[in-house]
Amino acid sequence: MKKIIAVLLAVLLVLSLAACNTDNLAEYKKALEKTEQLTKGKLSGEFTTTIDYNTDELSSDEIRDLSYFKSTVGSFNAVYDNEAEQGIYRNYVSLGGLGFDFDVYVNGDEIFMKIPIVEKYLRFNDLQSSSEVYNEDFGKKIVSEETTAAIAEKWVGLMKKDDVFKGKDIILTTPDGEVKTTEYTITLSDEQIKELVLDSAEILLQDENFKAFYDEHMSEVLENKKSFSEFVELLKEHINDYNVDSFKYTALVDIDGYIVSENMSFSVLSVDPDLPVRGFEYNLDIKNWDINKEQSFDFPVLTDENTLKTDEEEDVPYLIEDLFKNGN
Repeated sequence: MKKIIAVLLAVLLVLSLAACNTDNLAEYKKALEKTEQLTKGKLSGEFTTTIDYNTDELSSDEIRDLSYFKSTVGSFNAVYDNEAEQGIYRNYVSLGGLGFDFDVYVNGDEIFMKIPIVEKYLRFNDLQSSSEVYNEDFGKKIVSEETTAAIAEKWVGLMKKDDVFKGKDIILTTPDGEVKTTEYTITLSDEQIKELVLDSAEILLQDENFKAFYDEHMSEVLENKKSFSEFVELLKEHINDYNVDSFKYTALVDIDGYIVSENMSFSVLSVDPDLPVRGFEYNLDIKNWDINKEQSFDFPVLTDENTLKTDEEEDVPYLIEDLFKNGN
């Protein structure tokens, strides 16, 4: 009996060593590459952000304005078929308790969005002020496939084998039914995250479509309307003002080798309590299903009555601004 037990223990030891020698990073990388090649399916996600502002020297009005962005909750759902160049993307965002949703539709060359408040559709193809930004190709891809692939390569490239842990098998309940999955957990250091952020920013600097989108629509959010190039320089200058306190990413991979569930959470803390932002927390959950199955699309019919006219398009930012004013 002792000999049998000794043999069993030896076998268990060999199996344990074999499991330790498994290249979990390579397995995860293979699943990531396969998932990125999906051409059709459905996905959904939920995210939350919490920002800890330094309000010591702010007025009551300034504190009130910041309160809208202290806590953000959002969700999105998508059905897509890249081969047919079709997709419906439904989004919801709640800022400071004020929620609004907006849907984006892609049907071949036709791209339009349902604007909250006015309940009308805005055709990107008709935007006169953004003719260079919303050209036929750019309207579909704000970030090119090459850029996405390059950032994904950086994401995997900065990992070490010890950063990826293969966990237990989990039965995941999805709209497709119960799916058997394997859990992969990734933890990264402050230095690795900062390297990824800076490298990704440099990659985006080479993407003309993204730079055009940023300069046209996002630069106004920043003080002095900084271009994306200026923003990257600012990022380099101040990235060490903050440290990544924690970072964890979990992926569930099904038996076909696709990532069907992802969770990413991290927190950032300032090194100086007198900085404008003292801390930041983020959590994201994503689910994939209906993978590579035929999809159906229910596109709304655009008419003169439900589509914004050229002169109405300029009023959209003011309508959103009025929404926040009415919430005070």
